[in-house]
Parts: sequence; C-alpha cells; structure tokens
Amino acid sequence: MTEQIIYPTINLFLYDLKDGLGEDETKVNKNCENFCRKIYNDLDEKEFTQKVAQFNKYKNFDSEDIELLETGIRNFPSPLDGYYYPLQVNDTYSLLVDYSGKLDANGKPNDDVQNIDDQPFLKLTREINQLIGEQPGTIGQTLLLWGKLTSPKTDVEIEEIAQKCYTQVVNDYNWRRDLIGEGNLGEGKLFEVWYHPQNLEVESKDFWNKFRQLNQHILIWLFPEHISPDEMRKQVQKLYQDFLKLWQYRHKIVWAYYQSRYQKRILKQEYVDVQPSIKQAGQLTRLLQTNNLRLSDLQTTLTNNLINLSDYTIALNFLENHSRTIKLNLYNYKLRLVEIAKKYPGSDLEVLKRFSESEIYAQKYQLQVDADYENLSPGLVLLQNLNSTVQGIIDLEQTKSDRTLNTTIAIAGVGLATSQIASAVILATPNSYKENLSFRVEVFIWSVGIGIIFAFIISIIIRIRDRR
Repeated sequence: MTEQIIYPTINLFLYDLKDGLGEDETKVNKNCENFCRKIYNDLDEKEFTQKVAQFNKYKNFDSEDIELLETGIRNFPSPLDGYYYPLQVNDTYSLLVDYSGKLDANGKPNDDVQNIDDQPFLKLTREINQLIGEQPGTIGQTLLLWGKLTSPKTDVEIEEIAQKCYTQVVNDYNWRRDLIGEGNLGEGKLFEVWYHPQNLEVESKDFWNKFRQLNQHILIWLFPEHISPDEMRKQVQKLYQDFLKLWQYRHKIVWAYYQSRYQKRILKQEYVDVQPSIKQAGQLTRLLQTNNLRLSDLQTTLTNNLINLSDYTIALNFLENHSRTIKLNLYNYKLRLVEIAKKYPGSDLEVLKRFSESEIYAQKYQLQVDADYENLSPGLVLLQNLNSTVQGIIDLEQTKSDRTLNTTIAIAGVGLATSQIASAVILATPNSYKENLSFRVEVFIWSVGIGIIFAFIISIIIRIRDRR
C-alpha cells in the first residue's frame, strides 16, 4: 500500500558569512550581494542594486536579529505558497525559506493528500533551489521536511516513511550511515540525518566549496493523523526562530572545524619549509669557526624565515580563532536546546543533543582543534628563536665587519698622516737638489715608506690590544 502525507512542506535554513576575519570592504560587499541574490534573483539589475543597498545599510551593525526587509518577509509570487525571511545575526546572514508548493484555487494552503512515492519533497527541493539561484549557504544549510500522516503508524512504519522522504532530497543516501537519531518534538516524530563527505582532501581553500555543495543536513518531522493541519503549522512555526539560531550554531561549528583543517595543513607545510633553515642553524658554529660564514647568505636566510614566521603566525591565529568559534557556538547550541525544551516540555530531544554531546561530533571537533593548537604552538617559538639566533649572528658579523673597516681606516689614516709629515720634513731640509725631479721622487719614496712602517706598527699595536 502506498504511504501518503498531507501538506508536505520544506523549510530551508541557510547561512552565509557576512564578514569573515580579515575580509576587506570589497569582499564584504560581495558577500552581501551574493546573499541578496538568493532572495531577489528574479529582479533586473537596477532593482537588484537597490535591494543590495538596502541590505548594506546594516553591514556595520554588530547586533543580533536585524530584519533586512522592512516587511519582514518577501512572499513568493502567486500561486506559490512560501516566503523568504532574511536576518543579519552578528557576522552572519541567516535565511529562512518556507515552501509548500502551490496554493489551492481559493488562495489558501493546499492540504491535499500526496503519495510518498510521487516524491513530493523532491519536487519541492528542486523548486526551492531554483528560487534561491542554486546557491547553497557559504557556511551551511539545513532542510526541514515536515508533514502529516494519514493513518496511525508504528514507530517502524514512521521511520520507513522518513527514510523515503530522505531519499528524495539526497543523492548519495544511506539511511543507516547518515542517521544521527530520532526523537519526539511536540506531537511529531523527529529524525535527524546528516550526509557529509568523509574523504575530501583539504588541499586548498576551495575544498570548503566542494564540501558545502555535498553536505546535506536534514530534519524530518512527521505528525500523527489526529492533529489538524493548522495545529501542525503552529507547532512548526513556533520554533522557526529557535531553529534559525540552533542550526546557525551548528553550521558555525562544522564550518570552523573544517576551516581549521585547512589552517593545520598550512602550519604543517610551513614547518616543513623551514627545516632547511633549522639544519643550517645547526651548522652555524662550524661555519663561524672555519670563517666560512657569508653575511649575504645569512641575510637571505633571515628574510625567508621572517616570511615563514609571518605566515605561521597568521595561520596559528586563525586556528585559535576557529577554536573560540567552536566553543562559543557549542555553548549557544546547548542553551538553545534548553529553550526549545521549555516550549515543548515532555519532548525527547536527545537526538539533537547528540551533536553537542556525542564524542564523534562537536565535542571531538573542539578537542581536536585545541590539541592541534597546543601541538603546533611550539613551532612559533621555534621560528622566533631561529630568527633571533640568525639576527644575532648577523649583528655580530656586521659589528666585526664594521670594526675591521674602522681599524683599516685608522691604520691608513696614520700611515697617510705620517707620510705627509715625513715628506714635509724632508722638503724643509736645505738641499741644493730640491728642484731636481730625482729629488722629488726620492722624497715621495721615503715618505711612503715611512708611512707604511708606521701603519704596520700601529696595526701590530691594535692586534695586541684586541687580544687582551
């Protein structure tokens, strides 16, 4: 017998980054434009530009729950039954899209019974993706599928229906692999399912774009046959604001964790790149003893090391920032679950707690990032000490070079001065041959010789003083 569902509906909770750490004004404006296009991709360029300007009015605001539309929501064009509800929440754009297909002939929600085998959620998903321009959230997104059953069902039968719903919106589906768990929320049965790529290589920043394209976080909320469609809608809509926050915290945690994988890769590569300099530092003593140390080589090494130190410091700071992001959003996630439990006392929310409390999700992410930071932080100290050592040797060699140059100048000065004095004395001596050319040559030779002798004597005196 074909299973049926009444009023199948999809809620999309989508999240875009408004202004990431280190992003300039151009990038922030582009983020706003991309988010706005998900709501107004049907407008011409002039009207769209006006809407972007309206959103941009709030880009420097850092408060929660700023409604970006004066009317709060933007309804879908008739006869589509749905709307957009965009918010700016601190550094994030949040978007709720509610969609149930088409209104009935009277312009009211269509409560017709639909067969599960007709794949109603597949149709709704395709249409909702078209409405947002086929662009998933840059941080992440969640789909909530909900509807009302037509007859009493056992728990096993309800799970089978949920599984059929899931296969309609995910291509690479595996219910047993992806199912996080099930519970009760309000009067309905709630299933949480998450498909995400496990073996995606973190080779560049582009890996996150691949991840978010494949990532599928799905909630399926099925209500019993005895509840009215209106009551079902009220129960779901009552949690829209809570769900907007809850899934934002969740996606921020996942996003921060996977961004930290990229930063870890950078840090490990920087550590590899600096190994030749570390080996060279170990040979400095021998080079100093054998006078084979070249100042130009040291300066080149220092320049390269300073670049590595800068890159390492930046990546380590990003890693620490991702760790704080996970901790803060994990804390907020738990608080939001408490608020949901207050609204629906008696609900079984253990399924939603698994993400925050299980050792394979958020708890693991936090521990992993913290451990990576602790393991990689000593690398910063190593680079700093390496650069200090090289800089110290450069300063020492530069001082020695300057001292040698000064000594040479002093010796040459003494020799030149002595030579001039000797020449003056000889020329002042009465001599009938002073006008002869040979006499002048003789004077020059004697003055130079005397200057060299005195310069030699001075150099010996300086060497003896330096040895002392």
